[in-house]
Amino acid sequence: MRICLYTETALPKVGGQEIVVDALARQYQALGHQPVVFAPRPRKLSLRGTSYPYEVVRHPRFYSTQYFVPWYRRYLRNEYLRQPFDVLHCHGIYPPSFLAALVKPDLGVPIVVTSHGGDVYEKNVRLRKPLIVERCVEGLRCASALVAISRFTRAGFERLCPEASPRIVDIPNGVNVAVHAERVARPTDLNFKFQPGSYAVFVGRLKYRKGVDVLLRALARLPDNMPGQLVILGDGDERAFLEILSDQLGLARRVRFLGTVTGPAKTYLVQNARFGIVPSRQWEAFGLVVLEGYASGLPMIATDMPGLADLIQPEVTGLLAPPESPEALAGSLERLFTDDALVQRMSHQARRVVQQYDWRNIALRHLDLYEHLRGGRRALAA
Repeated sequence: MRICLYTETALPKVGGQEIVVDALARQYQALGHQPVVFAPRPRKLSLRGTSYPYEVVRHPRFYSTQYFVPWYRRYLRNEYLRQPFDVLHCHGIYPPSFLAALVKPDLGVPIVVTSHGGDVYEKNVRLRKPLIVERCVEGLRCASALVAISRFTRAGFERLCPEASPRIVDIPNGVNVAVHAERVARPTDLNFKFQPGSYAVFVGRLKYRKGVDVLLRALARLPDNMPGQLVILGDGDERAFLEILSDQLGLARRVRFLGTVTGPAKTYLVQNARFGIVPSRQWEAFGLVVLEGYASGLPMIATDMPGLADLIQPEVTGLLAPPESPEALAGSLERLFTDDALVQRMSHQARRVVQQYDWRNIALRHLDLYEHLRGGRRALAA
């Protein structure tokens, strides 16, 4: 099967959507199919020297989010004429699904749409523009199936286009379990003094919506004589504020800001944590960091919201706390810092549960959906 993955953003830019598209394309290739990633040329990143095990086709980047967008249908049509594909899977509602709707009569293949969260977020500035909303709805109406990666994106689809609800199929994102599960040695150049198993870890952008300030205030509520330290992996525009807040709360000896860490060093730091924390205060489309923690054997604490709560089995693989509540979060931190038996039990369950999210299994679920649609039957929710 030749599968066109049409995405508004792709590697070498690195983010959740780009990683998902790359992972699916690699799995399709490994399973004997022919994926092609179709994407606009990036604005600033150089493509020189970049190569992938699957085909990548670029078209000129969009001139505007509103003006001349329909004109870009020619590139999608020409790609189909160059080498026809059997399925068109749009990652991102706009512009990909809108352009797919415009050329649907010329293609005659199933069209699948996945939202990665931002395009269905109620406060997205694009959704303040009636023309763009109209085009998003057109793309969703013409889709053969909509893939919801979480309750958050399912609700977003239903809010934008209620009539599409029967065509929504629930398929989560995945994780490369083996990469995170295989133990790595401590990198020789890693300047890090916390003992393995003594610290909690946060991984992510240091932005307001990620709630790291709530996490620091929760940590400050723990007794001074209680063991437990925090490692923060990531950078962002709130880092300076958070470092000052950490000092003001008297956490200088308990918190380490390590910035952006990648490769074996990141894997080592996550694998040797006691548990992971995702304290987001606003929306999360999908908690990939939760799955990465599970694959590394970590119980996870997360705020109780769609996209995160979908992945946490309370008291089994982790704990949930209400957003914006340092008090409740402190209680969860205390439990996992002090109860060795609970951490060990949750770690075992996390490794077991994460297997269903391995990218191969997620890719197979997508392939089943494609075959279902190619057979002319209406897709049913998973």
